[in-house]
Amino acid sequence: MLQVMSVSFPDPVRLAEALLFQSGGPVSRTSLARALGEDVEIALIMSEVDRRTEGRGFELVAVGDGWMFRTAPDLAEALKAVLEKPPERLPRAALEVLLLIAARQPVTRPEIESFRDAALPQKTLTLLQEKGLIRSVGRKPVPGQPQLWATTETFLITYGLKSLTELDPLLEGLRGPL
Repeated sequence: MLQVMSVSFPDPVRLAEALLFQSGGPVSRTSLARALGEDVEIALIMSEVDRRTEGRGFELVAVGDGWMFRTAPDLAEALKAVLEKPPERLPRAALEVLLLIAARQPVTRPEIESFRDAALPQKTLTLLQEKGLIRSVGRKPVPGQPQLWATTETFLITYGLKSLTELDPLLEGLRGPL
């Protein structure tokens, strides 16, 4: 059991659980430190949250620079029957572009087209942007200054990744010079 780590909050683990529960996405280490106190050992608290949620209908997962609660994987099939609508699937071309962006980010539209050896319709980039999976991260300092694209934290959340390094085996063939 954890000792009291903050004078203002009798149980920092319960407060961390409440923050995670109310959040629509990952709660960053910075947000937890701001809520619990800078002197609090965040890793220790998150370890206790993980221990307390073991065997429940949800689990604590690390995503990007934070943590969030997710439905336990063994319950996913049972929940599919009660979901209002099935998740919308991306067209194959959009998934291909998304993987290229994940592998080569930041990357420009002409670079994506060069690698794919095919034109990239603006609607594909727009779709990925609307879903929050990619974002513009500036412009490349070359003639024409094309936009640079990169994946977002929503990309990590959607595909259940802590970081892009988890994709390395899948993306290996997509890296390298254009």
